[in-house]
This record gives sequence, C-alpha cells and structure tokens, in this order.
Amino acid sequence: MVLSGVRWDFLWQRHQTLATLFDRAGYPTAFVETTGLANPRPSALGKVAARLRKAGSGDERRDDGPIVYSPLALPPTFRAFRVANRGFLLPRVARDLLKLVGGRPVVVAYPPTRTTLDLIPHLDPRLVLYDCADDYEHFPGVPKDIAATEQELLARADLVSCTSKPLLEKARRVRPDAFPSGPAVDYPRFAALQGHPPAAPARTVCFFGQLGRERLDSDVLRAVARSGFRVRLIGSAGRAEKGLLEEPNVDYRGEVSHGRLPASLAGVDAFVLPYRAGGLTLAISPAKTYECLATGRPVVASPLPDLKELSDHVYLAKGPESFVNTLRNLRYTETAEKVRARTRVARENSWEARFGELEGVILRALEDGS
Repeated sequence: MVLSGVRWDFLWQRHQTLATLFDRAGYPTAFVETTGLANPRPSALGKVAARLRKAGSGDERRDDGPIVYSPLALPPTFRAFRVANRGFLLPRVARDLLKLVGGRPVVVAYPPTRTTLDLIPHLDPRLVLYDCADDYEHFPGVPKDIAATEQELLARADLVSCTSKPLLEKARRVRPDAFPSGPAVDYPRFAALQGHPPAAPARTVCFFGQLGRERLDSDVLRAVARSGFRVRLIGSAGRAEKGLLEEPNVDYRGEVSHGRLPASLAGVDAFVLPYRAGGLTLAISPAKTYECLATGRPVVASPLPDLKELSDHVYLAKGPESFVNTLRNLRYTETAEKVRARTRVARENSWEARFGELEGVILRALEDGS
C-alpha cells in the first residue's frame, strides 16, 4: 500500500513507479493518492472539488497497474482538520483500503504528516517503509510541526530509505539504519533514443518536469534560448516564471504522459537541469537524471550535491553563462567513451535493479520479524 504524496495522474515519479512495480511483481497493491500536505491554492479549488466528488466513492482498478484510491481527508494544517481526520475520515479510509488489499499490508509512506501518522495504525501493517524523497520542511504552506511529525515517522517506521545523500545524512540522525535508494530509469524505453544520434553541434536542448519558478532557474533557460539554442520545455507550466514560455526560441510542448515522454524527446541534442540553489533543491536527486543519461545525450546540470556525485557523467554548470558556454563547447568535449559511460551508468540504475534491491530489503525484514 503506497501512501503517496501526489495524485496518480500527476507528473510521473517514484511514487507511481514503485506502486506499479509492486503490482507487476504479484503483490496486490493500492496507490493511495495524497492526503494533503498544505492548504490548496485558490486557483486549484476546481481540481479539489472534482477530487472530493471522487474521493471515497470507490476505487479505480487498472489492467496495467495498481488500484488507485482517492481518500477523503482534510489537509493536516489546522487542529480542527486533524480532529475531523482522526475521528471521522481516516477510519473510513482505512476500512476501504483494507477491503481492497485484504489482510495486513506492507505500507510505503511518503508525506510525513500527522494524517499519515494517524492513518497507519488503522491499517495494522505488517511493516512500514518511510521512503524519504523530499526535504518537506522547505515546502511552502506545510504544517508548522512537519519537522516533528517527520521525526515521529522516522522513529516509528520499520525501514527508512532515502533518495539522496543529504536526505540520508539527515535521516541517520534519528535512524542510523536508514539506507540509500536513489532514482532510477526504465532503461529500455529511454535507451531507444540511442539509435538516433544527436546533432553536432547541439541545436535543441530540453528540460522536462515541473516548470515551477521555486525550483527551476528560468534565467538559465532564458539565456540558453537567447544564445541561439532551441529550448524544448515539457511539463506543467502552472507556476512557470512569467514570460519564459513566450521567448522566441522556447518550444513549449505542454504536459506529456510518462508513457509518451521518450517519443517527445525525439530531436533533442542535449538536456539541461538548471535548478535554483535553496532548501527545495539541495536535498533532491532529480528523478529524471538517469532517464536523460539513458538516451546517451549530454546532460548539463546545476551542481546539486547528488549531481556532483555524477560529475563523471554530467556536465556541471553554475549560472546562465556557464550553461551556455558548456553547451557551445559540447562539440569539443563530447566523446564516444563519454556516451558509453553515460548509458552504462543508466543501465546499472534501472528500475528493475532498484526495485529488486528494495524488495529484497523488505522481504528480509518481514522474515526477521516473523
């Protein structure tokens, strides 16, 4: 049972991938859409209303994936909301979920909120894995006690995995047994682009993912576009910096499903991962890194701590001028050996390998606890 921090139809990431892989491995799996982290923005109230109409009305069964359940729960931001969740809403959610999966589940938890902590006991799980994928303290609008509730979840979970080195170092202050489980890639799908070599010199560069100004350095993208490169952007532009998408050399393709993403990357010569330095980014290990590397294309990225670990395979650049110069110099710096090394490290970090590691840890913990 995956207690996700995102909706099923949100930008595809670790939450949906792991739920899908558990289901494919033969474990009846429920993907529980987010129970909330912050109060919704006024602009999102329409989506919230639609979700509330769907919430708790049943489950959505998929032929090629897990059961998707949309819980009826209030954000964990106010005391009154928490009382309502604890006393009325979460017991119903738990009853629904236990009917869906049958028996005592293994729970994979994401948002470390009071809602998650209050829901877990109702599920009577065989094991709880806290899969720490973000530094939630820096998210806008989160509950004031998010650090305390995360500490409680760290202490209560049977297993703790972390997707980046900074998150692992932080978690080990409470859980010395926390272990790394970084991002990965569906290698065959992205490796299909290797059969179409990029142009030299590079002409089209791409960023795919959330285009929100809180994490993305739009100054870099604007500078790259103004220097003559075609910049292809794929993803949600709801919180993109004003004016970026109207730049003459910016080709905005909108949101694309994860299944269609590799085809949308055709014609891309290089990838850029320009992140702002700050609390929202310094602890992340971008999920898309190995997807980019699997294509064989060069990747130019901001020097986040986890990306520095990949400096043999990723070009690190800081600021607009450095990104532009690095992209212009690819004609001189790229070699066939670098391409082979990128694809090799991506293959070693396939989702099959990552899931096998995680499944093995869970099975051993269940055996030790039986």
